[in-house]
Amino acid sequence: MGRAETIRHLRLLPGLNEAQTKEFWQAPAFASGVAKGIVVELLGNARTEWLLKLFHAYPQHYIYWCEREPSINPVAISQRGIDLSRIKFVNSTSNLQQPIRLALESGHYPFVVAPTGFDEVRIFQRFQLLAEKSKSTLFLLGENKFTDAWPIA
Repeated sequence: MGRAETIRHLRLLPGLNEAQTKEFWQAPAFASGVAKGIVVELLGNARTEWLLKLFHAYPQHYIYWCEREPSINPVAISQRGIDLSRIKFVNSTSNLQQPIRLALESGHYPFVVAPTGFDEVRIFQRFQLLAEKSKSTLFLLGENKFTDAWPIA
């Protein structure tokens, strides 16, 4: 089988067709956008600023922001032109899996934001399935360093 035939054969596989039919959010600094229904880990110094630009581009959607302790300043969000009534702030000192799971299952929040801090692949698989089913995008805000907590497949 030649290279051209192999490529034609691979294009007929179901997984490739599914990837091409995904819906995308038009995102700042990413021409291809960000797919809906995925888990995204954001790293670096400007991760929150980038998120706020994305949220500003979609004023009709609600946001679920879950943290262990308050770290975001609502005044700064408001100064960037985002209506605070769109954001549900949740502070949970205990395990964050339950509130994140409930937000994803509800399907009411297309954007879910939470800190990175999960170290089991099983948890990420559960979040991925829930995000895919609800077409919500789960943004995990990581530290400046990259994490090896879960593999990228």
